[in-house]
Amino acid sequence: MIGVIAKESDFEAVDEFFQLFKTPWEFYEDGKEYDVVIINKGKKIEKINAKLLLIFGHECMEFDCSKNILLDANSTIRLLRIAEISLPIYTQISTFKNVSHDNVFLVGDSEVIGLKIQDNSQKVLRIGYNLFEEVSYLLSKGQPIENALIPTLEIHIALLKKWILDTGIPLIEIPPIPAGYDFIICLTHDVDFVNVRNHLFDHSMWGFIYRGLFGPWKKIVKGESSNSHLLQNLKAVLSLPLVYLGAIKDFWFQFDRYLEIEKNLKSTYFFIPFKNKIGERVFCRNAVHRASKYDVRDLEELLKNLINEGNEVGVHGIDAWHNADSGYQEKKRISEIMGESNLGIRMHWLLHDNQTFQTLEKAGYHYDSTFGYNETAGYRGGTTQVFRPIGVKNLLELPLHIQDTTLFYTSRMGLSEKKAMNLCEKLISDASFYGGVLTINWHQRSLAPERLWGDFYLRLLQKLQTKRPWFASAGQAVEWFRKRRAVFFDEVQFTENKVCLSLRSDENDMQPPLLVRIHRPLIDKSGNNDLSIPMWNSFDVSWSGEREIEILI
Repeated sequence: MIGVIAKESDFEAVDEFFQLFKTPWEFYEDGKEYDVVIINKGKKIEKINAKLLLIFGHECMEFDCSKNILLDANSTIRLLRIAEISLPIYTQISTFKNVSHDNVFLVGDSEVIGLKIQDNSQKVLRIGYNLFEEVSYLLSKGQPIENALIPTLEIHIALLKKWILDTGIPLIEIPPIPAGYDFIICLTHDVDFVNVRNHLFDHSMWGFIYRGLFGPWKKIVKGESSNSHLLQNLKAVLSLPLVYLGAIKDFWFQFDRYLEIEKNLKSTYFFIPFKNKIGERVFCRNAVHRASKYDVRDLEELLKNLINEGNEVGVHGIDAWHNADSGYQEKKRISEIMGESNLGIRMHWLLHDNQTFQTLEKAGYHYDSTFGYNETAGYRGGTTQVFRPIGVKNLLELPLHIQDTTLFYTSRMGLSEKKAMNLCEKLISDASFYGGVLTINWHQRSLAPERLWGDFYLRLLQKLQTKRPWFASAGQAVEWFRKRRAVFFDEVQFTENKVCLSLRSDENDMQPPLLVRIHRPLIDKSGNNDLSIPMWNSFDVSWSGEREIEILI
C-alpha cells in the first residue's frame, strides 16, 4: 500500500495520478504501516513506518535540515536524462548541494536532482521537484511542441514503479490495457467538408484547384509524390464542372470508402452542428473560412447508416469551447438527429482555453477529444491514457495524438510519407510499451484529391493490425476507462506464493476485461539483491469483476 502526504492544493492531482497509475494507495494515516510513503510537504519522518520514503518538492524540508542538505532553488534545468530517456520538468525544481556522490541517483546537466539515503531499514529518495505539480501542469496546460513526442506522464509513472520495485517491494496494478490486447486504437474523422459541390466559387474551391494543379509538381520534384497522384488530381480538377452539374459522383464524399477500408474497425465521426457559422472569439486571419457549408440535418440518413455499421457520431464543436450554452445547443442539434444524448465532442480547429474542460462539462458532454496539437503529433498531456482534466468532476479527455493535416500540410510538419510513417511507428511503439490509447484523426475528405492520403492511411491501418490493438470507438474507449476508474482495492495480501485480492466496483460488465498485473522483485542466485539493477518479473491475470480473487505467483 502507498500512503500519500500531500499539500491540499495537490489533492486533485494526487487522485488523478493514481487513476492513471492504478495501484493500491490512500492518503496517509498516522500510526499505520505502509510499504511506500510519498511526501510533498514538510513533516517529521521519524515516526513514518515505511520501507521506502519518497520526498518530492523544491522547498526545503525538515528532512533536508536533519541531513544538512542544501537546496538551490535557482536551477535552470528543464530536461532530465535518465539512461536513454528524456524527462521534461515544467514546474519549479531545486538541485542539491554538498552531497556525497554515493547518495546521488538522479541528475540533470551534471546537477543533482535526486538523493538516495539508507536510514537503517528505511530507504529515502529525496527528489527536487513536486511530482503532483507536474501532473497538474501536464493535464491542464500541456506540453510545448518541442516535447510533444515525450510521454512525460507515463515516464513519471514508470519511474515511480521502478523505484518501488528496485527497493524489493512487490507491486500490483490495473494497467491501462484491456485483456487480450496490447493497447487501444481510436480511429476518428473530423467532418469539415462533405461535398465539393457545396463550395462553388469559394475559398475552398479555388484552393482545391490551385493545390490540385500545382501541388503535385512540387512533391514530384522533391521525390515525395508520383505521376499517378498528379494524374488523379488533374482529372479531379477537370471534372469539377461535371461534379457541380451532378453528372458524376462528388469525389469529396468519402464515407463509403471509409466504411470499406475500416470494415469491422470502429470509427468515430465528428460532425459540425450548424451551417455557415464561423464562431465567436476566433482571432486569426483565416477565421472567415472556419464555417461549414453543409447542413447536418440533410445528412440524417448518412449519420444513422454510420451508426448501423457499428460506428459512432460526435459533435465537431464551434463555440462549445468557450460558451456552455452554445455547447449545449450544438450537442442538442446532433442529439435530435441521433436520438442519443450521451455525446462526445472535438472542437473544430482544436480551439480551447484554460476553462474549456469546465465549459464542456457544464454543457453536458460525456467526453472531449480536443487535447492535442495542430502543429505536431504527440502527447499534449504527456499521456497515452484517457484522463479526467483538473477542475472537472465527470468529463473525461480522450487525448488526440495523430492528425493527417498535421503530418502532411506544408504549413505544419510537411513530412514525406516515409518520415510520417516513422513518426507514427514511434507513437505505436510507445502505445505498445505503456498501454493506453492511440487516437488518430483522418479527415473525411483526406482520401480524395487533392490530398490523396488514402494509401498512407491504408498502410497505417495494416501496420496497426500487425500488433494487438483493440479498435474501439471514442465512446467505447472512454467507457472502458470509466470502468477501470471505478475499481478500488479494498485489500491486498502478498504471501510467498500467492496474492489475495479484494476488489470493489459498481460496474458489472467488464468488456473487454481488465487486467490485474503483479510485479514481483527477484533475488539473484547468489542470494544478493542488487537493487541498483531492476530485477523483477511481471504477469497478468484477466479480471471481469470478481469480488475476491487469489492468484498464485
